[in-house]
Amino acid sequence: MRPIYVAVGLLSASTLLLEITLTRLFSVAQGYHFAFLAVSLALLGFGASGSLLSAFPIFLRHDLRHVLFILALLFIWAVPVSYLLSNHIPFDAYQIAWDPRQVFYMGVYYLSLAVPFTLAGLAIGAALAGRPGQESRVYASNLIGSGMGSLGALVALSVLGGERAILLGATMGGLAALFVMPRRWPSALAVLGCLA
Repeated sequence: MRPIYVAVGLLSASTLLLEITLTRLFSVAQGYHFAFLAVSLALLGFGASGSLLSAFPIFLRHDLRHVLFILALLFIWAVPVSYLLSNHIPFDAYQIAWDPRQVFYMGVYYLSLAVPFTLAGLAIGAALAGRPGQESRVYASNLIGSGMGSLGALVALSVLGGERAILLGATMGGLAALFVMPRRWPSALAVLGCLA
């Protein structure tokens, strides 16, 4: 039971760390007026995850630890991949007024960055739905993790910088995967997946 709460807390912390780090990076790369879209990215991802859980309750029919393990592994891959993809999309906010292609680029840019938030939302939503009668404990883990991620972002950004802070967020998702790793999975495979 407790590993699930720890995994939810770590995923929540990594999600908030990622959101705050993206706010800083957006303000540098696209201008301060785009920095606030990091919040909408998180809302988009969590809203999409709720819709996916409602439309496809298959996530709720399997062992919760197994579901959290798979989603956490996908999260640690999605964070750096989506960030690298966003850096290769030729979106320039200053050209959006006269280049209509920038609207398309902006959509791809933000949808790609919403993927990690969707995966984290699926994991947290599955934990809330998969523990009837224990929602308060899962929610407490979520809130504690979110608070720790917010404080951690302040330290990580000043010590590590933006890109390494994003990798730290992915690593925290990897730790969440290790806490809920099913017993039948080889430990080495899980560790390699998290460290990759």
